Amino acid sequence: MSKPQITTLKNGLRIATDEMKDAETVSIGVFVKTGSRNEDIKINGISHFLEHMAFKGTKKRSAKQIAEEFEGIGGYINAFTSREKTVYYVKVLKEYGEFAVEFLADILQNSLFDKQEIAKESEVILQELAMTIDTPDDIIFDHFQETAYPDQALGRAIIGLEKNIKNFSRPDFLKYIDRQYNYKNIVVGACGNIKQENLNKWVKKYFTKLSEDASKPIEKSQYRGGFFKKEKKLEQINYLLGFEGVSHHDKKYYEAQILAMILGGGMSSRLFQEVRENHGLAYSVYAFNSCFDDSGVFGIYGGTTPEKCEKMISCISSEIKKICEKVDDAELKRVKTQFCASLKMAKESTSSRMQRLGSDILLFNKTYSDEDIIEKFEHITKKDIVKIAQQIFSSKPTTAMIGKVKKIQETVNFI
Repeated sequence: MSKPQITTLKNGLRIATDEMKDAETVSIGVFVKTGSRNEDIKINGISHFLEHMAFKGTKKRSAKQIAEEFEGIGGYINAFTSREKTVYYVKVLKEYGEFAVEFLADILQNSLFDKQEIAKESEVILQELAMTIDTPDDIIFDHFQETAYPDQALGRAIIGLEKNIKNFSRPDFLKYIDRQYNYKNIVVGACGNIKQENLNKWVKKYFTKLSEDASKPIEKSQYRGGFFKKEKKLEQINYLLGFEGVSHHDKKYYEAQILAMILGGGMSSRLFQEVRENHGLAYSVYAFNSCFDDSGVFGIYGGTTPEKCEKMISCISSEIKKICEKVDDAELKRVKTQFCASLKMAKESTSSRMQRLGSDILLFNKTYSDEDIIEKFEHITKKDIVKIAQQIFSSKPTTAMIGKVKKIQETVNFI
């Protein structure tokens, strides 16, 4: 397999191709470096709403035609919004590569933002918001994020505020696109049976209407931590415990990733074995390492019944203390093997490789090979993991709980 090729056009738009000559498909994504973090409170939710509106009609295609054209060629199209990026992506048979590029360019540059379509999609997103609120193991993450980063863009929910969702209009979308959807803020990445020269030619041909202005700088984040709990009649308490983590650019990024895997990254992890298998305190328990451009949170999730919640918290606390003292050779080796295996398995998927390609360029303006990544974590030692654990778990905790939580107290200090 050849090394990914990157071209930067004069206008700043970056194009990347990861060619797989034997593949029958091609996955293409448009990665925009904008998300809920780029919104002030008055337009919170516009990135997510805009992603929805991309499929609601252009000057060339109606909403129905958008669906029919893609399904008519057996293709797949979707999009998602995060706190720091918005991604529109497709997967098609190799012979439809140019059609896919033209299609993506059309929905990003020529959306009509019809008043009636905005009103209809507003109702759809309000239903999505209601569904999230009614799903405690979803909404708990919004409360957790807001508690960790209060009164700042990084702490606000991606889906946005209800009053904003109801009031967005065509000028709001056009203004946001003009500010954020500029050439320098976008990467077009493709993986599969596609040549770099063809992708370059098609992108130059169809991506011609984007803004050339620079994006507004993001608000600097400040992790603060805190305590949130909400009383609700549920069978389970949904519990999240977090600490200040590291950014994508931190030298200790892979150490934090390995720490999350050892502590709660699978069936062999410490939390799964101790909390679930040995004590039967929770069905779902895991650790995660969420990283942003200049910050990060390291978290632990557990869901359990009210009568077992304090025991579960105590068990989690105990495992935190233990990993700050010792890591075994066997578990470090196992996690490194898992890491290598996941990299190799992802190489078989054009979609996975496309997502990694675009994200790498958006974040770092370069690509990292599997060998680059393996080299970064292969030399990580047990001492390194203990050290990063001590750093993370000595920061101010963030706790969020939903359920019958009246009697549950704030999290105590762990170290």
